[in-house]
Amino acid sequence: MSSGAFKHIIEDGLVNSDTSSISPRQWQVLHHLRACRTSALGTYQWHCDHCEQDTQWYCSCRDRHCPVCQGQAREKWVNAREKDMLPLTYHHLVFTLPHQFNGWATMHPKVIYDGLFKAVWGTLCAFANPRHHLNGKLGAMCVLHTWGQKLNRHIHIHCLIPGGVLTANRKWCNTRKKGYLFPVKALSAKYRGKMLAYLSEMSKGGELSRLAPNDVAQALHVTAKLPWVVYSKPALKHANTVVKYLARYCNRVGISESRLTLNDNGQVGLNYLDYCSRDRKTMHCSTSELLRRFLLHVLPKGFMRLRYYGFLANSVRRKSLAIIRESLALPAVLNKEDMSGEEIGPVCPHCHHAGMRLIS
Repeated sequence: MSSGAFKHIIEDGLVNSDTSSISPRQWQVLHHLRACRTSALGTYQWHCDHCEQDTQWYCSCRDRHCPVCQGQAREKWVNAREKDMLPLTYHHLVFTLPHQFNGWATMHPKVIYDGLFKAVWGTLCAFANPRHHLNGKLGAMCVLHTWGQKLNRHIHIHCLIPGGVLTANRKWCNTRKKGYLFPVKALSAKYRGKMLAYLSEMSKGGELSRLAPNDVAQALHVTAKLPWVVYSKPALKHANTVVKYLARYCNRVGISESRLTLNDNGQVGLNYLDYCSRDRKTMHCSTSELLRRFLLHVLPKGFMRLRYYGFLANSVRRKSLAIIRESLALPAVLNKEDMSGEEIGPVCPHCHHAGMRLIS
């Protein structure tokens, strides 16, 4: 799909949708996406000293829900995280929230998403103890995803965890087995208990005011009997691959224009991966339906989708990584970013030389 076609989908979807159900926050995001890379946001004028051509670019909206923005921010984040990677076994964990709570996330998104982060980190901390041969502080990078391949609501948190803990005496302690972190069944049970306890507490405190107390109690009773899904797999040689996978959706919703096709009859084709058959397939739907699915994943304003915990927390990460490197007898890494020169300008679309100069 050509650039700008997503705006057409938004416009056509709004015409054919019931806009009364769109929240002010969702309207704000739609306004940003409609104005992205148009004259409404202004322009940049660049000059190429190689071919002497001037190029004008429209400003981007930089909204974290935009499917075409945040490329530079994503690349910068990947470079920073790759510098933080240690020569250790990393574990990729996924904590999924049962679909019975999808409606709750519509009415109280911040409460549900905050509770999910708290339950996940509380679960992980509960297993960092001498019984599991880990007596120290864990570190984790957690990313909230709210979508599936078909852009339906599928709430889950991805975690990337180094295989070990930082002890109180400033030493690194590896897990007992290289490819093993925690027992998955025990993780699932603990995670279920933590999340249900949090939701019950929030309901009693009036934080779930749009839900009837009886409905809350019944839902908690039903989901307590269900198996909750926790996925765990060691990334023995592919930790950087996991980082790049998470980076694709740290700065935008899980959709890109390359996955969309617009038919002559006004139907949108959404290309997706079928996890059962591992084949690429195409789902066809109306523009209003695609817009409805897209708006399901608009986060509350100011909500942090990407969070760091333990020794990877922003306030202590640099110091903790230096201690771990010293404990493992690894060479130190420069703390400061490379400040050796100015940033190189964009690539000229005419002669394809990098280093264009901003003139206005």
